[in-house]
Amino acid sequence: MPSVTWSAGLGAFFSASPYRDYTNKAMPVPMLRYDGKSFYIHGASVGYRFYNTHEDEFALVASPLWQRFLHQDTHDPRLRLLSDRDISGSAGLAWRHHAEWGTLQASAQKEFTGHGGGSLFDVSYGYPLAQGNLQITPEVGAVYTSRALNDYYYGISLAEAANSGLPSYRPGGSTSPYLGVVASYQVSGSWLANAGLRYSVLPKAVKDSPMVDSSHTQTYFFALSYLF
Repeated sequence: MPSVTWSAGLGAFFSASPYRDYTNKAMPVPMLRYDGKSFYIHGASVGYRFYNTHEDEFALVASPLWQRFLHQDTHDPRLRLLSDRDISGSAGLAWRHHAEWGTLQASAQKEFTGHGGGSLFDVSYGYPLAQGNLQITPEVGAVYTSRALNDYYYGISLAEAANSGLPSYRPGGSTSPYLGVVASYQVSGSWLANAGLRYSVLPKAVKDSPMVDSSHTQTYFFALSYLF
C-alpha cells in the first residue's frame, strides 16, 4: 500500500457484548489518519513517536477502550438497576517491531478517565499478506486487564447488589487471548476501504461476573476513507 500522509472518512464499529440480554449497537467512528515524522493520528488513537527506525518504533499513545454498558440497553430487569459503564480513555507506551517474518506489537496503557485507573497490556503478532491492491493481516495476541478495570466493567458493588438483587462481585486481573484479521483494499487512487474482525476468549474473571452470559466476544469494523 502506498504511504499517505492524510486521509479522512467514516467507519462503523460493532462489538457483540458479553452482558446478559444486551442489545448490541454499532457505533459510527470518524476515520482521520495523519502520519507525520513524529506525531500521528490513526482513527480515534493518537501517538508521538520518540524513536523510529526501519525495524523498531517506540511511541507515546492515547486511545479509547471501546467498551460500555448502558443499563437501558439490557432486557434483564436486574441489570437495568445497575450503573452505566462508559467508554474509557487510556494512555501509555507502545512498541512495534517490523521484520521479514512479521510484525510484533506491545503496549502498556493506563486508564485516565476516572473509571478506576486500571491498566491494559496488549501483545500481538501479525503477518501481512499483499496481493495487488489488497492487503490482509492475520493476527494473534492477548490482552491483560488489571483488577481495577475489570471491576469497573464487570464488578457489582455492595450498593448495586442491594438495589438489584444480584450478588456482589469483585473480579481480579485477567488475560484474554484473541485471533483477528485486518484487511485494506485500495479501491482507487483516492479511496481506501478497511475492514477487520477479532474473536476474543473471555477469561474466568469476566465470565464469572453476574453481568455476563458469554464466553467470548466478536468485534467488527468497516471504514471507507478518502486519501489526500
